[in-house]
Amino acid sequence: MQIKILRRVLLGILFLFTVSQLLPSCANTTAPPSGGEKDTLAPILLKVNPDTNKINFPVYGQKIELTFNEYVVLKDAEKNIVVSPPVKKRIETKVRGKSIIAEFPDSLKSETTYNIAFNSSIADNNEGNLLPPYRYSFSTGANIDSLIATAEILDAFTLLPIPNATLAFYENHSDSVLYNTLPSAIAKSDKWGYFTITNLKHVPYRVIAFTDDNGNNIYNPENEKLAFLDTLFSPVKVMKRGMEELKYVDPKDTTASLARKSDFRLYLFKEENDKQFIKKHERVSENSGYVKFNASDVMIDSLGFKEIDSVNLIKQFNIKRDSLVLWIKGDIKRIPDTLNLDIKYYKTDSTDKLTLARESLRFPLPRKAKQQDQRVKDRPEKRSNLLELKLDATPAMVEKDGYQIIFPAPIEIVSSDSIKFTSLTTKGVEKVEKYRIIPDSIEIRKYIIKPEITLQQGFDYILSLGKGAFKDISGNTNDSTANKIMLPKSEQLGRIDLDVSGINSGSFVIELINQSRDKIFRSYKISSDSKIEFKYLDPGKYSIRIFRDTNGNGILDSGILKERKQPEMVRLYKMPSGSEIIDLKEGMEIMQSINLNEIFK
Repeated sequence: MQIKILRRVLLGILFLFTVSQLLPSCANTTAPPSGGEKDTLAPILLKVNPDTNKINFPVYGQKIELTFNEYVVLKDAEKNIVVSPPVKKRIETKVRGKSIIAEFPDSLKSETTYNIAFNSSIADNNEGNLLPPYRYSFSTGANIDSLIATAEILDAFTLLPIPNATLAFYENHSDSVLYNTLPSAIAKSDKWGYFTITNLKHVPYRVIAFTDDNGNNIYNPENEKLAFLDTLFSPVKVMKRGMEELKYVDPKDTTASLARKSDFRLYLFKEENDKQFIKKHERVSENSGYVKFNASDVMIDSLGFKEIDSVNLIKQFNIKRDSLVLWIKGDIKRIPDTLNLDIKYYKTDSTDKLTLARESLRFPLPRKAKQQDQRVKDRPEKRSNLLELKLDATPAMVEKDGYQIIFPAPIEIVSSDSIKFTSLTTKGVEKVEKYRIIPDSIEIRKYIIKPEITLQQGFDYILSLGKGAFKDISGNTNDSTANKIMLPKSEQLGRIDLDVSGINSGSFVIELINQSRDKIFRSYKISSDSKIEFKYLDPGKYSIRIFRDTNGNGILDSGILKERKQPEMVRLYKMPSGSEIIDLKEGMEIMQSINLNEIFK
């Protein structure tokens, strides 16, 4: 009897223990065991069906299945999966358990080698560990194309790598193909602007790269950036197991990523417009207006306002000759509210050729100008013929750039007797100093007043403009004004001096820029060996950018694909350590020698 009771007690304890172990499991059947090590391993590809490098692949209806050792997910499949050559309809992919199924919704080309680069699209389901980039190749013919090429792409102006750009190879070399036909082969750049393009033929290709913002694998010059090779490219390297070009490099490994070799380098830029037409025109004041052209270097045969004598018309192009400002001399009260401009210029026709065209443009007085005229009438305290101006000088740049004066309209008379430049010593001794008045070479409303002395630390320098020193084309004159500056003085400021040599011909522009290469602090244009001083610099990290100013206009010009015109060549100066960054500490003075023959060889 006691044995039976003992047996029942033991069975009850066992039942309760079992229930206590089961209940939590029933409450959360998907939670992973706690306390275990985090999964850091990428999924393992166990099987591919059909096998990679299959020949005589069906042109329609064949599915591709990748099977892994664990459950997987797809990440940004449309963005990450790249099919080469590209297809009109995107490849369709889906996850089924531990497998990924890929299928082409449209027929494939016959006798063609295809490559599917899965890139960073496959990860495990639990921790998101990425499968290293996997490529699946097949051919709808009897042979597999097996050549490989590598390339890199940089921004033409900053020289920073361009990620996710499209590299496109074309067997057809005509210009029109680049704008309306899918490429013969493509690849996408990684984080470091590096491409690996596989399964190429042994034929010459025309090569471009573009940002492909709309994802259609066709270059759109309206809103996409471009890079191109000057010559045709013929791949010669055969794909082999274990070759360096096919090895995976972790993008987090900066050293290994930058150490990869490439067959060629491309420089990305936004194309200059090449179709010429009048884009916009506007009258901005009683006596001024502008005409904006679509392309640079416009060729004008003749122009003039019907209502204005040509001798009273002042014309000013900008530096790229894609914008023309027009000024009318004389009393603005005699200028009609509506002006009509007749212009004959060379315009791009329907065959993309420049032909002489004539247009008539209407310039009504803008409403804001009428309102401004009324406000002037309501303020009798300000004289009606007052010439307002902007007088400015930057202490750190006055030695190089001088004092700058900007006027609202071109100047007709300068009275130098009413302009005075003086220095004031630390002891209060005042002295009249020499200066030069320099009209700006581009902006006719701008004048530069440059001291002809060596400026001294601790001295005050005052530029005084007397009343009536300047008279504009409408007879307006300035009131008296002055600007006082003192050179920067701080033990924290540093300087960088450059001894530039190796200029055999042409001109170059030397720029001091920030580390991210999107801001220019100082700029010098030189055409012979020169010594350049970057003075009064705050502590920080800088770079020296240099570009070959091919056309001598002092600005960094872009390129045009149809003309095979590359953007102007840019290089960054490298310190003896190999770094492109100059880390300027407080009070530091750095002297560097730069041989442009070496940099631009």
